[in-house]
Amino acid sequence: MLDNKHPPCYPISMNELLEQKLKSAGLQENEARVYLALLELGKGTATQISRTAGLNRTTAYDPLERLGSYGLISRISGQSSKQIYAAEPPSRLTQFLEKNRQKAEEQILSGGDILQHLEGLYNNEQKPIIKFFEGRKGIKSIYQHALESKTKTYSFMDTAQYVPEFVEFGVQYVKARTKKKIKEYTLITKSDEAAKQFYGAAYANKNTQEYGEYRVLTHAFKESPAAEIKIYDDTVMGVLVKPGENVAFEIKNPSFANSLKIIFEIAWAQSKKL
Repeated sequence: MLDNKHPPCYPISMNELLEQKLKSAGLQENEARVYLALLELGKGTATQISRTAGLNRTTAYDPLERLGSYGLISRISGQSSKQIYAAEPPSRLTQFLEKNRQKAEEQILSGGDILQHLEGLYNNEQKPIIKFFEGRKGIKSIYQHALESKTKTYSFMDTAQYVPEFVEFGVQYVKARTKKKIKEYTLITKSDEAAKQFYGAAYANKNTQEYGEYRVLTHAFKESPAAEIKIYDDTVMGVLVKPGENVAFEIKNPSFANSLKIIFEIAWAQSKKL
């Protein structure tokens, strides 16, 4: 009676073992199967070889061409109009391995110069990385990135046109941020509604007060951005949650992030504590 917890182990066949060895030597799976089939046959057509290898005839052509370029097989002429392939002596496999070793060494030697150029390009070209997120799920996911902040975060927002779902989500975000001990400075537009929402968040408990500081802009603006801009580390994220928009974006660039941090600090100095 078979034990389902310990299924029987069947011994691996010699062909399977040889196939594994050839793959370890650098051949692709189909190349190894075709090569073994041709060694067994000695010579044959693509149809005969593919049948022995357990492949479709059309699948065997590319491996045959590559094996020919490796010097492991050759084409032979005959009276038949069909192309005949023959296996070269297995000793040719040593030459194949030696060529691969030489190529690998050359790549390692030349790779040093390439890496230096790539590193120089990477260090000198600080191109912004911009990502977009759509829909409510996409917007919520971008806040998870902010929870990975290694420094304090800055947030400017206008909640006058926030949909109720995001107001509740904001409360959950504050809890998660506080748990991770990420200090956030939040600047909100002048609005009685916004003040009520954030007053509760600001003074919910001691932890919230320790890891969150809230201020209100003293000047009222005619335009309502209905958006949030959050700056942390070298990243600036923008969230547009006005009904019908539901779009967010993320710009990763140290220069841009630092510029907005300076602007934020200027506005912060002229704001009023909540």
